Amino acid sequence: MTMLPPASSGPTSREDALARIRATSRDEVTLAEMQRLGFWPAQHDDSPAAQLLQREAELTRALSALGAELREVDDPVLALRRMRKERMAQAKIRREETRQRRAAERHARAQAWHVRRASELLYLGEDVSAGLGDARSDADRLARLALPALHDARDLAQAMGVSLHELRFLAFDRRVSRISHYRRFTMPKKTGGERMISAPMPRLKRAQYWVLDNVLTRVPVHGAVHGFLAGRSIVSNAAPHVGRAVVINVDLKDFFPTIDLPRVRGVFTQLGFGKQVATTLALLCTEAPTEQVSIDGETFHVALGARVLPQGAPSSPALTNILCRRLDARLQGAAAKLGFTYTRYADDLTFSADEEGRKLAGKLLWRVRQIVIDEGFTPHPQKQHVMRDSARQSVTGIVVNTRPAVSREMLRRFRATLFQVEKDGPVGKQWNGNENVLAALEGYAHFINMVDAGKGAPLLARVRQARVTWGGSEALVLPPANAGRQRTSAFRVLSAQGKAPWEGFWQAVAPPAPVLEKTAEQLKIEKKAARAASDAPTSATASRAGPKYPVQDAPTPDPAHHAKASRRRAVPWLSLFIQLLLASTLMNILNDGTPLVCAVIAACLSCFERQANWPRFALMMGMAALIVRFLYG
Repeated sequence: MTMLPPASSGPTSREDALARIRATSRDEVTLAEMQRLGFWPAQHDDSPAAQLLQREAELTRALSALGAELREVDDPVLALRRMRKERMAQAKIRREETRQRRAAERHARAQAWHVRRASELLYLGEDVSAGLGDARSDADRLARLALPALHDARDLAQAMGVSLHELRFLAFDRRVSRISHYRRFTMPKKTGGERMISAPMPRLKRAQYWVLDNVLTRVPVHGAVHGFLAGRSIVSNAAPHVGRAVVINVDLKDFFPTIDLPRVRGVFTQLGFGKQVATTLALLCTEAPTEQVSIDGETFHVALGARVLPQGAPSSPALTNILCRRLDARLQGAAAKLGFTYTRYADDLTFSADEEGRKLAGKLLWRVRQIVIDEGFTPHPQKQHVMRDSARQSVTGIVVNTRPAVSREMLRRFRATLFQVEKDGPVGKQWNGNENVLAALEGYAHFINMVDAGKGAPLLARVRQARVTWGGSEALVLPPANAGRQRTSAFRVLSAQGKAPWEGFWQAVAPPAPVLEKTAEQLKIEKKAARAASDAPTSATASRAGPKYPVQDAPTPDPAHHAKASRRRAVPWLSLFIQLLLASTLMNILNDGTPLVCAVIAACLSCFERQANWPRFALMMGMAALIVRFLYG
């Protein structure tokens, strides 16, 4: 048996009541209101009267539906209008279903991509992601070089001790970014100008240290290389050229910026790594020159060119040594044919020969230039020196005429500065631009001791004595000479082991899972449900506060609702005119304007309430008559 939907818990407006009556019948609406107000049992009412009213409502609805269908049959315009309305409703439902289906498909694709990104490295930026699908490395070649067997990015991230999200964050190539993995500053060159240094942030330096100690340092390099290798230094680089008749220095121009991303990726590919691992490692070890731009108070780092080796990263020197193995072999072969000895320290190429090589210097320089250009580098035109034994011969800052030594000018200047410090103290003095003069002098004394122990040991002892004598308060401020080296060493060791350098070290946040997009219709339904839920507690509280069996009087209507309903009614102009006419008659009888004033006040109140309140009018007229009688007798 069909029941009328329960009425709202509060009073309804006249329009709502009429709509409910049109939908059912007057008697059923009356029964529902009586149940709402407590005059009729609201639950499990099986009385004949209630059943009769419900049956009547069902028949009324059925008759109404039949009448509407009959009117549509008799009137083709109504039938077409109904058919059009049905088609529009069905089309709306189909559109909503299509929107929800497409949203679900987009969410499924996004969820699948989210799952793949959590386990694979699929994209690292434009123009650098080619070959990331190749996730197989040459295990035999890696085993021969004692390199870790890394087949894909997950193996690399696990070996480094980082998450795949963090590895993607560090290796991603961004043309425009709000963050930078490097801190850039300039240092003056000895020959003039400035050198750009790109120091990696700890989060990236940790990964570069891992690459350096677990991959690059295990790869053999050419025997002529002396730069950035354990057990070798500028002294070992200068030793083969001591006492030679002719020494030739050649410098490579823009050495680190010449080595770009494809060449670095080629190094890792030749070692046996697959393209996915090789590309990721190359991106970790390279960076693009950037310019810092500020727009609307926000800072952006804009890439200005291709990715190259940064000068300042711990992995860059070792990569150049591996990359230049063929260059070193060709230069050594060309030098040996002409009777020259060849060594290289970073971008400084040094050749030396005995008396037989004096006349072959020009020929050697021509061959060196051809080989250097063929290997993708550029000789620096202003840093090419041919030094005979009749003049001072210098290799990487060390004089090599008869034995390795520091130049006399530097020794004189060092002794003079040390003497001043011993005499007057370190205040106001500096060494090579360093205001921490005691530490700078001690460092340079170690350098002299490394080159020539006979001269360096006494100077080093004097500097240490000066530190003891003049350290004072400065010793409280200055850290130990090897404190920074110890911190760097601990950082490097832990990074190479795939461990965090310290507790609470930075970690990348994983991207959130995709959320299903809701359509406008779903959002509208949710808003309606939320509004109904917020109104429900108020209604429930009001219903619990009322008596179970209400009194005879009807519940007091809501003032706000009453005011709204009053504003919808028209102003009763006829009643107000009659009231003013009666007030004028009373004014003429009493010979006083008080009744008219009271009538105007009553009319203003009636205009605001949109109804003529006759009891109030009569009361005000009576009061006006009493006031006149009291005042004038």
